[in-house]
Amino acid sequence: MKLILISNIISCVCALIGYIYASMKFFKPQKAIYPQMIALAVGCMAFGKLYQVVRLLTEGEIFGEFQLGVLGIIGSLLFFFSANYGSVDSLADDKSKALRKYRLIALAAPVAAFALYVLFIYLVELPPLAKIVAAIITALVMIAGYYHLKHLILPDVEHGVIRCLRTYNLLALIYGYLCMVEMIVLGTGNGVAILACGVLMGLLPIGIVISVERGMKKWTI
Repeated sequence: MKLILISNIISCVCALIGYIYASMKFFKPQKAIYPQMIALAVGCMAFGKLYQVVRLLTEGEIFGEFQLGVLGIIGSLLFFFSANYGSVDSLADDKSKALRKYRLIALAAPVAAFALYVLFIYLVELPPLAKIVAAIITALVMIAGYYHLKHLILPDVEHGVIRCLRTYNLLALIYGYLCMVEMIVLGTGNGVAILACGVLMGLLPIGIVISVERGMKKWTI
């Protein structure tokens, strides 16, 4: 069995477990919408990987051309961004001058994502469409990563909202970068690196769900 298939099976199974668990825990009456959006992000990961497993089993390709599994990555990043962008960010950042330095430091996240995209273009020979798809993913990693990093470094606020979600934001930030690293290793064809990415892609959604569950318990105490 090809390492790329094993990699996708591992990440798919783990993401499905994370999504099922998150759905059971977060989709209940009077539950906050924040963890529900995280659950939907993990669901996007799971079904995106599931499509790629099926495609690989039917002798299809998942790299170098557009395929529906990419929508799983796009959907997950959009849900992560949406969860942090609205009410949570307004609680964490009052847009005052005192917090300006944190907003500036957080720009390091999109800069790092853009640097990974430049590395990707340099290392991997791709048709124009694949570069466009990679650019879209990069843009989403940039905007989602900005809020993840900002919420990691901002001082805590009332009820511990920021502190309780720091582990989640760290894992989600790593996930965004790992999506880009995965594109690079798929392009270079390094089997060991592909398998390592698959294992990490499997561990992250489970870790994200657990960290959000624990954080929300502390938040609501």
